[in-house]
Amino acid sequence: MNTASIRINARLTGEDAQRFIELTEGEGGHNASDLLRDALREYYARHAKARPNAFELMQASGYIGGFDAPVDLSSRYKDYLTSSLEEKLPYVINEPAPPYSAKKARSRSNRGKTGGKR
Repeated sequence: MNTASIRINARLTGEDAQRFIELTEGEGGHNASDLLRDALREYYARHAKARPNAFELMQASGYIGGFDAPVDLSSRYKDYLTSSLEEKLPYVINEPAPPYSAKKARSRSNRGKTGGKR
């Protein structure tokens, strides 16, 4: 069936049939297709449930706002991680690197050229 257009056959009885006749033959003279289209649109507008967006779904599942944290956590996470690690590992030894010695570097590069050990 093509969903772009479908054909509807309906049997109306009693009050429904009388109202339909009044609407099609009255002053407005609406045709049956227009009446059914309008009725379906109105029905859908009243009964269709609003679909939640992605944010609402994530919030309902607890993915967003599901735990207590600082408001700026997403932008300052490195600061919070650093302070947390400093609390767990407070003793960090920062020793300066030994100074570079050009003399040692030259003696290492000459080892293979002299053929002997020093």
